[in-house]
Amino acid sequence: MSLPEDLLADPFKVEGTIDPTTEIGREVLSQPPATKKELWSYYLYYNGNNGYVIYFYLPTLLQLMAQRGGFNPDAEGNPPCKITPDDNAPCNVPWLGVSGGIPVVSMIMYATAISFAAQFLLFTTFGSLADYGRYNQYILLGSTLISCAAQMLPIIFLNDDGSHWFGLMILDIVANVSYGMTLVYYAAAFPALSDNLPLVRSVRANLSLSVEEKQHFAEKWRSHVSAISTTFSNIGFLVISVVFLIVSFIPWSQGPFLNDDHQFGNTPLYYFIATAGCSAFLLINAIPYFIYRPSGRHGPPLPENAHHLTIGWKSVFETLKETRKHRHLFMYFASFFMFSDGVNAISSMQTFIQNDVTAFSATQTVVQGFITAITSIIGCLFFLLLAKKFNVSTKTNLMIILVATGTNENQHGDTVQCSHKTILFIIGVIPIWGCFGIGLDNFGLKTNWELWVMSAWSGLFTGPIWAWQQSLLSELIPRGEENKFFSLFGIVGKASSWIGASVIAAVTQKTANAYYGWPIIASLFVVAIIILYFIDMDAARLEMLHFEIQRELAQAHIHAINRIATVDEKASVIKLELVNHENNSDGLDRHHQ
Repeated sequence: MSLPEDLLADPFKVEGTIDPTTEIGREVLSQPPATKKELWSYYLYYNGNNGYVIYFYLPTLLQLMAQRGGFNPDAEGNPPCKITPDDNAPCNVPWLGVSGGIPVVSMIMYATAISFAAQFLLFTTFGSLADYGRYNQYILLGSTLISCAAQMLPIIFLNDDGSHWFGLMILDIVANVSYGMTLVYYAAAFPALSDNLPLVRSVRANLSLSVEEKQHFAEKWRSHVSAISTTFSNIGFLVISVVFLIVSFIPWSQGPFLNDDHQFGNTPLYYFIATAGCSAFLLINAIPYFIYRPSGRHGPPLPENAHHLTIGWKSVFETLKETRKHRHLFMYFASFFMFSDGVNAISSMQTFIQNDVTAFSATQTVVQGFITAITSIIGCLFFLLLAKKFNVSTKTNLMIILVATGTNENQHGDTVQCSHKTILFIIGVIPIWGCFGIGLDNFGLKTNWELWVMSAWSGLFTGPIWAWQQSLLSELIPRGEENKFFSLFGIVGKASSWIGASVIAAVTQKTANAYYGWPIIASLFVVAIIILYFIDMDAARLEMLHFEIQRELAQAHIHAINRIATVDEKASVIKLELVNHENNSDGLDRHHQ
């Protein structure tokens, strides 16, 4: 079998069968093979769950309603806030008895922090549970339905004057929590899906190939599935952008309008209808995956002494005790802790700034989202093509810029023109750029042309990195524990995100200037780069393999003890039967006598 040729082959066309008499053959055959319907429904799920509502419409609606119900704390009598692009007056909302309220952007950041804190608790509680039975599918299905409902229900605030913005904030938190849950458990399902593609299964069961060749082949197909699924997410993002971009330009005569353009996209009604429409789009795309995912693919049964609500916490504590066994993996987690915080904060800040600069203009916001979707697709396909054409590793595919900043050789002989460390530097340009907005009025993400550039920049670099980050993680975690480590990955990201959002909210509340959040975000990227500098990905893989071997030896030892115990038990039973037989024989002899 030629691995380089098979990397471009149809994963469902395989010659020959897997030998069920070998140990590796029995292991491969223990799970059902992936089908075309399952694979494409997996892609389709992400097509619908593209996050457009979470990143654009819901934050915009919350900001819009809060400003409608907010007040100017500096003006006499605390008059209502104005929604105009040239109005620089502060806008506060009541918040938990705080005198004078807090700025709207602080409220949004606090809401973001609350949603991430809730996800932290949920991932910790149910993360490892998803590795057993079919809990992954049940949790994913439940969180998907809750996410759809939370995205649909904001329409009940259609005629609200802004006085009930707190209710919309609750819905926004629920939507963010359920959406975060879907992302983690969706991502945790792809390693098993990729490894059970018929072509990958045949390679895994091939006794003539080395462990390194099998691992390298499986890694390539994991990257393939991850990249294509992320591309589909961006395709769904693009479809939503195009549809609602066209809708936003429909001439409209019935107000109220958010600015002087009398188009449907500049009315609050547009945002409510768009949110409900995106929710329906998610539901339609998600249903096939739950139909075609094979029921036979599941994890081991829940241990007898384990409880559904405590197994996650016990697993996290046990995993943390094994930090020394996964030193480089936990360094990767630490770097992601900082990086995830920065990226999520950028997303929240970007949405707030877009609404502030454009006065909630849907026509501009949707076009910018359209640009982000296009550039994300280009970025994902470019890096996937790079992997296919030049057979480079997953780590190499985390490069972002075209000009090399340094070269080295990895274990497969690929030339690494730009390491994964460069990514954070490139994406970190955005917060550095935003820092100029602290003291300048016409530069530093304060003008329309800067928003256009930032939309394209975010698409090219943010979309691909999420795809290859989860691919890289899947290569470093022990087989059979995907949900536990992906959940821990989610816990790390959510823990950092609520901490960072809270700090930015507090700084903005103190300074009344949202742009003071950018230096905080920039510092997060600096710390992440420093940690990444000391990570050796090859050493991390060796740690993972060593852990798997130790686990297999421990399981073999337990199995041997159980067999010995079984043999002893059987021997005891036989001995007892012999004694009883002898006693019965003695009794018969006495009877005859």
